[in-house]
Amino acid sequence: MGKNVILESIAREMQTGVLVLNGSANALYANPFFLNSFPVEGGVEGRAVGEIVKDPVLLKTVGDFIKNLGGISEDIEINEGGRFFSIHLVPIKERGDFKMLLFFQDITEEKRVETIKKDFVANVSHELRTPLASIKGYSETLLDGGMDDQKTLKEFLGVIDRHATRMARLIDDLLILSRLESHQMTIVSAPVDIRDLVVTTAKGFEKQARDKGITMASGMPGKLPRVLGDRDRLEQVVVNLLDNAIKYTPSGGTVSVAASKTGEWVRVEIRDTGIGIPSGDIPRIFERFYRVDKARSRELGGTGLGLAIVKHIIQGHNGRLQVESTPGKGSVFSFSIRSCP
Repeated sequence: MGKNVILESIAREMQTGVLVLNGSANALYANPFFLNSFPVEGGVEGRAVGEIVKDPVLLKTVGDFIKNLGGISEDIEINEGGRFFSIHLVPIKERGDFKMLLFFQDITEEKRVETIKKDFVANVSHELRTPLASIKGYSETLLDGGMDDQKTLKEFLGVIDRHATRMARLIDDLLILSRLESHQMTIVSAPVDIRDLVVTTAKGFEKQARDKGITMASGMPGKLPRVLGDRDRLEQVVVNLLDNAIKYTPSGGTVSVAASKTGEWVRVEIRDTGIGIPSGDIPRIFERFYRVDKARSRELGGTGLGLAIVKHIIQGHNGRLQVESTPGKGSVFSFSIRSCP
């Protein structure tokens, strides 16, 4: 097997884009990975690099290499059509003939993860800063003489306690989500009486609903097959969904729970007549810290992590999670788990 055939085979199988340019910045060769990343009708051979890749940083770097007839290898990053690439440029000058090798590494996913991490840190900092500022402000007022007035003392301590509780809830949710995402929280599968779980959990919310003037309704059948899952984690799903339903349903509204069996699946549904969710927000509501109405959510004590936890738990059960909503009319959150064989 000749050397050129070996090199061609290597380039063809590489998961890195390879583009070879001549001294006029015209393409001599591109491997399949590059062609898939930068599709050009009719192929790239003979075309100017500017017809293939539009990024101005790359074009300037190539232009500088050609102008100087070489130079040292250089690394750059480009954004082409929403995809990010790290490019290693290698000039080759041999016997007066100048060429360039460009290696394209797709780093789009790395950039996405990096952005998520930055957003996560910023969100956590923001979520903690708000209650901390309130706790500090009210405690300083008390220390400056506010404790002499018993009415003010009780009121301020109540505010401090409320914000401390919110911080504790946020930290608990962060730890749960972290363990779920890192697979440190094992899903222990066993037969679960899903009907009993939902009915028992819903009863625990009757006082909260009654205090807010909300009617709790049930559409649970007399009997349901057991499902294969982790009871504690599934209870957490129902708790989060019911808590959200009651929080975002105004006085006079209704929150109902129902369940049904469809084939090998058992479906649990939580329906409310609350404020609803705009269609444009539905694809993002299971993201960490994403809120449709940030001010209202914080006012009601939400951490912005509940639905993200729900999503990871249902994914851990290989289940299905769905949401339907109409602004001003309410929402329906449902999840489906396989029944026991």
